[in-house]
Amino acid sequence: MACLPEVGEGGYHYKGQYTHQGCHQGYLYQGYAFDAGFHGQYCVGMGALRIALGCANLRRAHNQRCMEQRKTVAKLLPTPFVSSFVGSAREGSLHDPNPDGRAAAWATWVLGALEEFKGLSDREYFGIVLPGRFHDVSKNSVPVRPHLEIPERVLSSKDPNFPARLAQAGNALEFPWWLLSEVTAVRRAVFSGPRGDIGPLLKVLNAHQQTMIGTLTELNSSIGKLWHLVEEKLVTTPKDLLRYASAPFTKEEVAAFMPAAREINLSVVYEETLAKTNAEWAVRRIGVWQMRADTPKGSMSLGVVTPRLTRNSLFADPLFTPAAEAPAALLVRCLLLRRLLTGFLKEVQHDVLSPDPVEPGEGGPYLRAVIAKPGAKLPEASVESAVRFLQAYPDGEKAWKALNAWAGVEHLLTVSYDAFITAHTNSLRYIRRAETPIRNDINVVLPLAWDSKSRVVRLTFVRPSVRD
Repeated sequence: MACLPEVGEGGYHYKGQYTHQGCHQGYLYQGYAFDAGFHGQYCVGMGALRIALGCANLRRAHNQRCMEQRKTVAKLLPTPFVSSFVGSAREGSLHDPNPDGRAAAWATWVLGALEEFKGLSDREYFGIVLPGRFHDVSKNSVPVRPHLEIPERVLSSKDPNFPARLAQAGNALEFPWWLLSEVTAVRRAVFSGPRGDIGPLLKVLNAHQQTMIGTLTELNSSIGKLWHLVEEKLVTTPKDLLRYASAPFTKEEVAAFMPAAREINLSVVYEETLAKTNAEWAVRRIGVWQMRADTPKGSMSLGVVTPRLTRNSLFADPLFTPAAEAPAALLVRCLLLRRLLTGFLKEVQHDVLSPDPVEPGEGGPYLRAVIAKPGAKLPEASVESAVRFLQAYPDGEKAWKALNAWAGVEHLLTVSYDAFITAHTNSLRYIRRAETPIRNDINVVLPLAWDSKSRVVRLTFVRPSVRD
């Protein structure tokens, strides 16, 4: 029985190969976190012997976990749940465009991801380990790996379509960085709700797979040109996007996009607990949804996980290319981007300007100074200004040149080159993750200056609207 695949920090998958490259980059090996600092001691300048010793330690850890994992599978094989789909397991690609091949590969993956855990009060339970780790903001190691606890009621019931459920959930299940609230939301979306036969739902979704791939590709192209507006809103006032990014899609809305969905009364809802407890933060992260359908034969549900609303995840990460995505996730992603394009972006179309800077008076974004008032608190640049400046100047060197060109001989900047480049890099990283940059970095990116009239001024960045 195969153990879990290894997941690199950059999204690389190592299938038991102990490469020098892997040692340098750091990765999760069978759930154990090994970064470049730990494993690098065996690699950097230490010669082949120490590389071999380091990799031997990893092999021992790997073998031990494999034995433990086999014991777990042996306990679960007799259960109605696992025994109902074990026969469908086949080696293959988790991104197989053929729905049957995709489901068979996910069945194999599940068998290799089963593990036994101990919870509070030494409560024992079984779970499915996700191929990633918790995003640790505090930089302290998180001992528990992200996993989906399997409820007892699920283990005691047959579900031969469970691999197909996971296969349809989307490639975001392979996301390398998780928050605890997201993992518990995915668990609810996958295991809660009506557990009826999802055959009719799969039939509709799989029949429209190629059409949805084409549609999502077109949506990515259209909305990508305007994404700086969505990105700015996510960083500054994410609550303004809640009605677009986490509101439910009614049966009528889904049917308007996919008429065939009407016959199964298909609707899509954002995971309700996550939306109630952490909605503003959730819209910046991966999306957790549940499809719900009703037919004369009964009700059914299907959990779906969508990528973060970031430029990289949507338009650059190969994990989320439309052709590699699952049909259910394709549908939700199409609905979501379509709503953003026809709703939010249509409403702010008076601000749809290229973020590229021009000279003041030419109608585009530009730098200007805000004069500090004597005796008052020094002015600070707004988050909006910083976001717009960084979008206009994503290259730190060009941004520094822009500041100096603005300063000319009339202004003296109060920030050094090194401090500016560091703050620019940090702030841009936050924005690309749809997170708010640190205030100290914002104050360096748009710094104070001393003008020719001996006044203190603060730089800001202005993007006039079309109406202006």
